[in-house]
Amino acid sequence: MQMTSSTRRPLRLQNTTLLLLSLLLASSNAFTSPQTLSSSTNAAARISSTKPTTTRLYANQFDITKPTFDLLSFRQIRSDALLRYNSLNQSEPLRINLFLLMTVTLLGYPLWCESVTGELPTALSSVGAAAAGVGCGALFNRERSRRSNQLNRMEKELNAESLEVKLPVNKAITSMRPTATLKQLKSKRRIVALRGNKDQFTEVMDMLCSLRRRFVQSQTLLVLVPTDGSTKEEWGWDDKQMGDSLWLADATNIGQFLDYFQELLGSDERVSNDNELAWFALNFKGRSIASGLGEAPKILELMGQQLQPMELIDDTDAAVVPADMPVANEILECQKKFYNVLTSTGDLEAMKATFTDGKMQEVNEVIGAGGRIDGWFECLKPDARPANMVIADQDIFVSSPTLAYSTCVEFPPNAGIDGATLLASQRWIRETANDDWKLELHQTIPWAAGTRAGGTLRCDCRGCVALTSSQEKRTFGGLIG
Repeated sequence: MQMTSSTRRPLRLQNTTLLLLSLLLASSNAFTSPQTLSSSTNAAARISSTKPTTTRLYANQFDITKPTFDLLSFRQIRSDALLRYNSLNQSEPLRINLFLLMTVTLLGYPLWCESVTGELPTALSSVGAAAAGVGCGALFNRERSRRSNQLNRMEKELNAESLEVKLPVNKAITSMRPTATLKQLKSKRRIVALRGNKDQFTEVMDMLCSLRRRFVQSQTLLVLVPTDGSTKEEWGWDDKQMGDSLWLADATNIGQFLDYFQELLGSDERVSNDNELAWFALNFKGRSIASGLGEAPKILELMGQQLQPMELIDDTDAAVVPADMPVANEILECQKKFYNVLTSTGDLEAMKATFTDGKMQEVNEVIGAGGRIDGWFECLKPDARPANMVIADQDIFVSSPTLAYSTCVEFPPNAGIDGATLLASQRWIRETANDDWKLELHQTIPWAAGTRAGGTLRCDCRGCVALTSSQEKRTFGGLIG
């Protein structure tokens, strides 16, 4: 007996419906968290708890870090990364599934049109459905790519938790340095890790050391990972000035850190060799906040935006200058004269005498990008200069007899305890050890707990330029994601 058209239509509709449901369920499995034991399995586990081998089997079988195949990414992904994604993104999985369902439905319009509507599809309706299906497919691919990028970043962040460091200690109390993984340091320390060779670390060491006190105040640990086996003494390290270095941690296993950096760099198209400087930074939650390749981090900007102080800093805090370092006291006096002109006298000639005649690259790059420079004549006007601003908590780092750095915390008038304080840094040079110190670069940035800097100010002999931060992206972190 031959089947009539009315008999065929329900069967075709049923087959189409089953196909769509199977696709939707298959895609939904990618968002489910690792399954738990059923009640019968739990009971079996309790009964066999006296058997050590069986207990270990269950523990390994349900390891939260065990990779799980993700259908949408089409690769193995850590289960805890999937679990974190699902907990933070409740609507995105549903949106991805809806776009997939709409794509399949619209592209399959000629197959089910007659079964559902009772009419044959026209050329115009088929073209319209195909165009809409392509659009939904593009939206599906966009959302799927965003999800894959987020999972990739989360997976890299979770992989960093196993990295182990040797913590700095106060040598007056103990010489035993404990070790801890980055996972154990979550909610306790921020992390900034740099990978480079001797020459690269030598270039950045001065800036890092000049901000050593600010690393401590922001509860940030710095980890330097050499690629050539060099030591910090070869980078220009001065134990006399650095003291206990409560801001510098050592990698317990340098090879482990190098492998992790290689994992980060493996998917970066800019990598030309393994000797480029690379770095990443993590916040208290272990989340990526910044990273880079080929260029040293701009630490002062990073301080203002991500590494805010966690300690209370008061405008009465005294300068931290060793009594047995007369050069440091000279820099401190030069710094006081600079701020006296800036906040009080407004003497243009005195300000010009404070600076060198050099035009600094840090200022040139802002001008080259279209930034405006305000000369010191404009900056020192009574209604423009920061009158009555005070500084405190000064710190001095002497790199050599002809190069030194100073930092301080600026307190604008009526700033208060929770006010908008700023972190300032100065670079001083002189030609010989018998010459007077001259200011080469002055930079300041908002630096207060609970706030992110919206810009920074850079000044040289010509005047000052303002550099504002760009809008924050949805995901960021450079090498990590």
